[in-house]
Amino acid sequence: MDKKTILVVDDEEVIREFLTEVLSEDFSVSTATDGDEAIEQLTLKQFDLVITDMKMERVQGEEVVKFTKETYPTSEVIVISGYSSLYSVGQTVNSGAFAFLSKPFSIKELISTVNKAVGY
Repeated sequence: MDKKTILVVDDEEVIREFLTEVLSEDFSVSTATDGDEAIEQLTLKQFDLVITDMKMERVQGEEVVKFTKETYPTSEVIVISGYSSLYSVGQTVNSGAFAFLSKPFSIKELISTVNKAVGY
């Protein structure tokens, strides 16, 4: 069986590396350094799941959520951010995200949310 695909979008290299290391055993993981690069990759390929940071240079995570859900309605999106407020969480969910995780999050919390998002 093919592995489910995940696109990890974060402008912090350490976060991209951490998520890739944690998820790559069970998933096929690609990365993007910002929202622009994520949208470029999403124009070429559908991912089962997109995990995106909220605050990035140029294109924000909210735009990645909107683009993903408009282009691939069956793809799920998890938003991660160190800047969480009730407004940003609500706005994220309203724009179609499956879940919002506040940094720092535990590996257990991440894996549980990812598995739910991809239907495991």
